[in-house]
Amino acid sequence: MLTFKGKVERILFEKDDYLIATFVTENGKKIKIVGEMYGISADDKMKVMGCFEEHHKFGWQFRVQEWNKVMPDTAQEIMEFLSSGFIKGVGRKRAELIIEQLGNEAVKIINEQGAAALKGIKGIGEKTAQTIAESIQENFEIHDIIEDLKQYHIPTSVILKLYKKHRSETVKKVLDNPYIMTEIRGMNFFKVDEIARKHMEIPYYSGRRVSACVGYTLNSICNRNGHSFVSETELIVQTMNNLNKFADETEHVDEMQVQQTIYSLDDEILVATNNKVYPKKYYDYELNIAKKLSIIRNNNRMGEALPKIKELIRKYQKEQGFILSEEQKVAIETMMQEKVMVLTGDAGTGKTTVVKAVLDIYKQLHKESVIRLCAPTGRASKRLQEATGKYASTIHRLIGYKNDGQPFYHNGNKLVADLVVVDEFSMADLEITHLLLDALPKETKIMFIGDADQLQSVGVGNVLHDFINSNIPVVRLTEVFRQAKESQIIFNAHRVNQGESILVNHDKGDFYFIQQENVLAIQELIVRSVKRFFELGYTLNDILVLSPMYKTDVGVDVLNERLRNEINPKSPSKKEIKIGKRLFREGDKVIQNTNNADKDVYNGEIGIIKSITKEENHFGKLVDIVICEFDGKLVKYSRDEMHEIDLAYAITIHKSQGGESPVVIMPVTMQHKVMLARNLCYTAITRAKEKVVLIGDMKAMDYAIRNVKVTKRNSTLKERIINEFEVLKKMMNV
Repeated sequence: MLTFKGKVERILFEKDDYLIATFVTENGKKIKIVGEMYGISADDKMKVMGCFEEHHKFGWQFRVQEWNKVMPDTAQEIMEFLSSGFIKGVGRKRAELIIEQLGNEAVKIINEQGAAALKGIKGIGEKTAQTIAESIQENFEIHDIIEDLKQYHIPTSVILKLYKKHRSETVKKVLDNPYIMTEIRGMNFFKVDEIARKHMEIPYYSGRRVSACVGYTLNSICNRNGHSFVSETELIVQTMNNLNKFADETEHVDEMQVQQTIYSLDDEILVATNNKVYPKKYYDYELNIAKKLSIIRNNNRMGEALPKIKELIRKYQKEQGFILSEEQKVAIETMMQEKVMVLTGDAGTGKTTVVKAVLDIYKQLHKESVIRLCAPTGRASKRLQEATGKYASTIHRLIGYKNDGQPFYHNGNKLVADLVVVDEFSMADLEITHLLLDALPKETKIMFIGDADQLQSVGVGNVLHDFINSNIPVVRLTEVFRQAKESQIIFNAHRVNQGESILVNHDKGDFYFIQQENVLAIQELIVRSVKRFFELGYTLNDILVLSPMYKTDVGVDVLNERLRNEINPKSPSKKEIKIGKRLFREGDKVIQNTNNADKDVYNGEIGIIKSITKEENHFGKLVDIVICEFDGKLVKYSRDEMHEIDLAYAITIHKSQGGESPVVIMPVTMQHKVMLARNLCYTAITRAKEKVVLIGDMKAMDYAIRNVKVTKRNSTLKERIINEFEVLKKMMNV
């Protein structure tokens, strides 16, 4: 093996960990180096070890097998290194001060001693010193950690993510328990287990392995099905299947060991009780939601006098020039008298009208009150704001949600709010409900609004249904108003919800069903329909193409490609970026698919890619940056953050919840049989404000309408709410 010391002259090619660069040795010889190297930039001093090899196309090059960065050791090299832009918090003047104080071993001293080495240097405070030290240490420490762990065939990208969390402890923590790698996105139990067994010699029966598998299996079942718990029996069976998937009979983990592991993890990562096993956080969420609701409901329960409310309702009707239904009046009266209530009802029954009346009347009664309006997604909050004329935010923004750690508003720092209105509550899962209630003072009045016939939340729980079926006051609106009755969209939404076939009157011009059984023809008709609406003056943002599934010939994935090629075709003037198998282009319509509080963008928000460019990272290297616009707000994504967005020319019906669009277009085909259900079609139709175009087979539509099967979610929230309220009521009566 040959060894060369020298300096990187120029980076020729770089992708992930693979690098090709020109390298000038100490004696001035120029060679081409190739191999897996990370965090290398032009002018870096390095020691490389390897051998020469001849490439059939590019000739002789030096294959790097081992490498490390060399500490700069002259005043000039140190000056270049510190002021290069790689080190956060250091410019040329500050670099001069550091060299003046610490001499030619400045980098080495800071790397070894950390922030303490910079103490007393003019203009460098404690915080800045910490930033400088961490930046320098990262430049050298990370290489050693990568080298230590790559022998176990751990991907460099995974090591880097672990390093961000565990810093200098990374190697120790991974070697102590390799299953901490399951913390990293994309590293499920099976991927980590393969590394641990094959390369780290972790035995099948290892306690660390079994514990990791119990946790993985429990969370997988719950998250996949929306359960807050699974039966102990199911958990044991599924865990054993996962553990013994590749084992021979001599290596099998038995039922006793799995059961004992479950008990040993009780109150640590899970809670096991009465043959039910909960991920601990979901157990705690259920308890906390029930307790918070009980405390709020029992705090100062004296509501407004009914005669006064009735008088204000009469006044409101006179001012607005219309008459509220009896159901709507009952809803307003209930809200004014109760601390917590649920308002539910189908599309067209006037839930928004009730909300507007409640806001007006409550403000008359409490002129100085603070009223908050919110919804689970950005699309839903925007819709609420447009409907009421009052500011509305996502629940996440309201409570100051953070990606890591506690929201800004929580049990120890309460949000100021006298009345909170939560719309589209069918979308709310256990976690966001818990966080919201945790942030609210016990004096707050809360109105939850949701359509119980829409799809369940994407996240864990069945919160709206549990609320409705508990002892929380509920008002259900059933009367469809005349204006809504005239709409074929509302008319057919109600027919679907009642299990009746749709009826289409094309002359009315707001609801269409185009019969077509051939899926490729359906695909083509969807594209033509979108183009036709463009001709009628609708924009890309006005049209919502929905599909029940990602796969199939008329699934989201295929429709996104077809529509993008037609609407936003490849052009020399439009930059593109490829992330794995996914391609993004300037002008693409995209959807945020996760909550990112740091960027202030949340799940379900739809935007446009404005530009694809390059910016320097903290290593001083140019990296790809994608800039998206969400409702006037610009958000930057690096390459490793691009998993947060997807194309949105077409989206799933689940993703459309909480939003509205002038036009909805949807394929209806037996290719989607596994997903076709009444609540799915009802949700899709009710997303449209002006036009619905269904394209497909009426037999598939009728199948969906007949299919009322709703996956039952394991939950004990309803029982906890009932119990907590009864317990607290008894205590107060003692």
